[in-house]
Amino acid sequence: MLVHKIHYDIFMCCQTRTQRLISFAVCFLLGLLCFCLSAIYIPVLLLKARKFALLYSLGSLFFLMSFCFLWGSSYIKSLFIAEKRCFTVSYFATLTGTLYFALHLQSTPLTILCAILQLLAMLSFLISHIPGGTTGLMFFTRMFKSSVKSSLPV
Repeated sequence: MLVHKIHYDIFMCCQTRTQRLISFAVCFLLGLLCFCLSAIYIPVLLLKARKFALLYSLGSLFFLMSFCFLWGSSYIKSLFIAEKRCFTVSYFATLTGTLYFALHLQSTPLTILCAILQLLAMLSFLISHIPGGTTGLMFFTRMFKSSVKSSLPV
């Protein structure tokens, strides 16, 4: 792990700011392309679940790599701080599960289940990485709950 971190830090230090921004843009656009291509397979998800899962997971990885290029090694460190560790682990577990069920087991129902869990994990992952995102989400959840509670005779 230490060797990998040192190699990553050396790689990031060797890139100029312009190269890092170009790398960010390329990875971000490739991730967007993969997400768009995976969306094409949503109507035929039962027939083409493996293609959807592969494109969606690849888009996710490109998206994460783009922010690694943008923020450098501090981004990798921020993924594993105590407050975000649960979200990070759940996201990578569902990403791995989606690829495992799609490629190795070739199980459509398990692939779809894991892809849905991956989407939910990605949303929670993104919310946890926005400054104030978790606090804001809890605030709006409480506000929504109180408005529904007062309007419904339950």
